[in-house]
Amino acid sequence: MNSNPTRDLILDSAQALAQARGFNGFSYADIAAEVGIRKASIHHHFPTKHALETELLERYRATFIAELNSIESSVSGSVERLQRYAQLYTNTLSNHCICLAGMMASDVGALPEQLKPSLEGFFREHMEWLTKVLAAGKSAGELNFDGSAPAQASAFLAALQGGLLMANAMGDDAVFKKLKQTLVSQLKS
Repeated sequence: MNSNPTRDLILDSAQALAQARGFNGFSYADIAAEVGIRKASIHHHFPTKHALETELLERYRATFIAELNSIESSVSGSVERLQRYAQLYTNTLSNHCICLAGMMASDVGALPEQLKPSLEGFFREHMEWLTKVLAAGKSAGELNFDGSAPAQASAFLAALQGGLLMANAMGDDAVFKKLKQTLVSQLKS
């Protein structure tokens, strides 16, 4: 991925708009107005909206992977790792946004085929990380749950993604915060 100030501003604007409105809820004109550039400048960096979406998702995935690695290296207990992971979603909601990958998933039928593997990759990466945390926590006696770690990881991720949508639709961040507390509490030994 190329990086320059204008390109980064375009991506930042597009991400904020996509997370607040969805990809079909904004245009290059909206980005141009927000960044203070002409639409032609956006087309110079991203000839198509699909090219913009692809780079935006890859950047988002890389940011989340860095966050997961940070949690992994700075937190030792499974319960705290799950809390820190869930906090990433709380931060998104605090910015009146939805997870970019969750927003894309809600519109998967309209996504270009070349974007779908990257979107699937986002969710697989998260499920693999959560599976590892959950399995380690269960093995160490920190966590207690029925079923397999992969099944629990899937449920945990789905609950967080759905919780963001629900809290956003209801305009009530407390809905998500309660869900997050309940999810982690139910897993504690």
